[in-house]
Amino acid sequence: MGAVPLLDSVWLVGSGSHPDALTDPHDCHCYLIWDGSGGVLVDTGTGLGARAWLAAVAEVCDPAALSGAIVTHYHADHAGGAAATRAAGLPVLASAETAAALATADESRTSLAAARAVGVYPSDYRLAPSTVDRVLAGGDIVRAGELDVEILDAPGHCDGHLVVLLRHAGRTILFSGDCLFAGGRVSLQAIHDCRLDRYAETVNALAGREVDVLLPGHGEPVLRDALVDIGRAAESFRRLVPPPNVLTS
Repeated sequence: MGAVPLLDSVWLVGSGSHPDALTDPHDCHCYLIWDGSGGVLVDTGTGLGARAWLAAVAEVCDPAALSGAIVTHYHADHAGGAAATRAAGLPVLASAETAAALATADESRTSLAAARAVGVYPSDYRLAPSTVDRVLAGGDIVRAGELDVEILDAPGHCDGHLVVLLRHAGRTILFSGDCLFAGGRVSLQAIHDCRLDRYAETVNALAGREVDVLLPGHGEPVLRDALVDIGRAAESFRRLVPPPNVLTS
């Protein structure tokens, strides 16, 4: 297991499903943006696979050269590794909502208690509290070496969700967290802060961004013509019909 190159300057360094980047079955996809002089991470997994995830990063670069780790949202499979990230000396960057939830490891706000109760996480798994070193909001720019990484607000799947936009080598790459997935699918859950109206606004806005590559938090990447997938979800929302759900019973 280790770092899997996906694109020029982009690696998959952690995953709950990719056979070559597997860190822990409960982890999301964790990405590394690295241009040879600097970089940034996108999402931190649950923390259960933190040692393997950090080792994969070290295969590509010196972690000390990174600007930190952007956490797209506060669900445990994306944010649970924030404490381990800080323990490794890397700053954590996230929205104000995620910062507030991580500060107290709030298992109600993050829906972890509900998810653990139905078997999504091990019965003994707990969210480790973590400080967020930089609070992000839509329009902010994070430097990754010579690259500019743009932050976009993307609520809907949950409050405070962010997505990450990278323009590099003539391509526009969207790191979508749990907002959008291959095939134009979305992630709808019966939790307190999954909001269809906000989700529709988010996806419709992203459909206007001319995205070429979609790198989601789970499942298959879309390495070309990703705007087709995003447009499919947006068109469904415009008809007032939720797009297909990546989550199944």
